[in-house]
Amino acid sequence: MQIQKINNTSFQSKKHVLNNSQLYKMKMLLTRMNKETSMKKTDTDFVTTMTSALKSKDSQFIDTRFLVERVKAEKQMTGRSMLIMDKTTVVIDNSTGEIIDWKKPIMTSWHRIMKNVDKNINFFYENFYNSRVVKKKRITLEGFTQKGIEILRQAKGKING
Repeated sequence: MQIQKINNTSFQSKKHVLNNSQLYKMKMLLTRMNKETSMKKTDTDFVTTMTSALKSKDSQFIDTRFLVERVKAEKQMTGRSMLIMDKTTVVIDNSTGEIIDWKKPIMTSWHRIMKNVDKNINFFYENFYNSRVVKKKRITLEGFTQKGIEILRQAKGKING
């Protein structure tokens, strides 16, 4: 009796990746967002303002890197970005363009999602400087430098000592 081999079936989902044009435009968006970062620094403290998200009427592009100062373009493609479109959310790896996580309605096809991703990335890319259609969400962070922390520790030691 001969035993036939059974095909090795994998039940893993298919990888979804941005095409070269989409990846280029997403990287340009991230670079533009980082160029708007401003940092005021003294010996003891700093204040930085960065663009963390772009919002249109029905979608959002969110940068999760939290780069507190400007970084050269070749060093800033780390972390992930999130694109929220109506009831669909995709998380994209900034360096490879791979969609690493998603939330989508069950009956929505990946072809349709990728079409919406393309449409929204193009929209934000083309209208980045148009404040009437793209709203920029900015975050301001304030903190102490290493020297500022040391001064605070010395002052705390004098109070407690």
